[in-house]
Amino acid sequence: MNLDTTFIAQVITIIGFVVGLSVFVASGRYPPHIRRSLRDYSYGKFLLAAAFLVAGLRAGRMPELFVPLANGLGIAGLILNYTSVRHLQQRPVWPYWPAFGGAAVALSCLVALLAGGNNLTPVRILSSLVAAGALAVIAFEVLVRYRDRGIPHYVTGIMSLALAGAYLVRMVAALLHDALPADQMVDDRVERITLVLSFLGTVIGAINYVLMASDEFNRELTKLAHTDGLTGVLNRRRLFELGEIEFRRARRYGRALTVLILDIDRFKSINDRAGHPFGDRVIQAVADCCAGQIRHEDSIGRMGGEEFALLLPETGAEAGALLAERLRAAIERELGPLGAERGIVVTCSVGGVALSAGDHQFSDLIAQADAALYDAKNSGRNRVCFAATTLWRPAAVPA
Repeated sequence: MNLDTTFIAQVITIIGFVVGLSVFVASGRYPPHIRRSLRDYSYGKFLLAAAFLVAGLRAGRMPELFVPLANGLGIAGLILNYTSVRHLQQRPVWPYWPAFGGAAVALSCLVALLAGGNNLTPVRILSSLVAAGALAVIAFEVLVRYRDRGIPHYVTGIMSLALAGAYLVRMVAALLHDALPADQMVDDRVERITLVLSFLGTVIGAINYVLMASDEFNRELTKLAHTDGLTGVLNRRRLFELGEIEFRRARRYGRALTVLILDIDRFKSINDRAGHPFGDRVIQAVADCCAGQIRHEDSIGRMGGEEFALLLPETGAEAGALLAERLRAAIERELGPLGAERGIVVTCSVGGVALSAGDHQFSDLIAQADAALYDAKNSGRNRVCFAATTLWRPAAVPA
């Protein structure tokens, strides 16, 4: 069946509005940044649908108005698809890019039409080039820059590249074509194939984008389940899960492992004198200070209240003690100005333990580090104490 381009444009118009409305309705179930992303995506589909509607209605009606308007709306819709991907990753984006890009293309198309005596060829070349560029940027954002990519991301990226290729072919066809009248849609094989691919991109792309948003939502839920709401570090449950994993690995392969427990000194007095909101600020500042001192492979979690635990893989007693002292000194130094706001001194005590031959489960390390912490408290606070242990040595490897 040989469908003309006007009919295909009408189908895309209907599908575009339906898809945009569906995505907009679905967006209400998600957190703010995902909701914003989905709504930008839906607005993009509305603009693309409007672009095809205007393009299909221009027969015999002021092409110098309808042609620039259709192309401007279409490019603005594509740019909105780009901004939606940025919002999904919580990356910054200039909010006026869609309006600016669409207006620039519309104005350029108007100038090209007036200068060329209503010849559509320059407009077809310009719009194809800009559309291909926008789709290539979307593909780059999804395939290269997106974190934790999955199958929906690869499908979206590949489809964007395929559409970008189709628009480049459309541009070449326009370059080789004779002058085209602007008061009617082009109806050749290249134009029909481009529109069919645009139709498929509208339908399949929307499904994939909702799947991308769902993946991001699941990651958000996982993050909420694993992190402490006040400080953003790991919660107690997740820290113990990682601790069990690292403990088994260290025991199996004879690797070093150190656990630190850090407690803010006289925290009840801080709350009583400065108030609980200020106490929360102190807890947050201590967590940030610790997170800035440890390696990427180390872990920090909030055990509860003003107490934190640090998991240090591949770290023996000596290196662990040095890190503990560095944490203690950094907290005393960096939180000095914060404490001065309320006339208090913020310090911490640290207890530590390194894995030894007598440790059979991760809770053994926690108990020993906790006992060392109490020794530090009883010795005057603002100091580091390590549990005395039998050094853990790697198992001999047969020659």
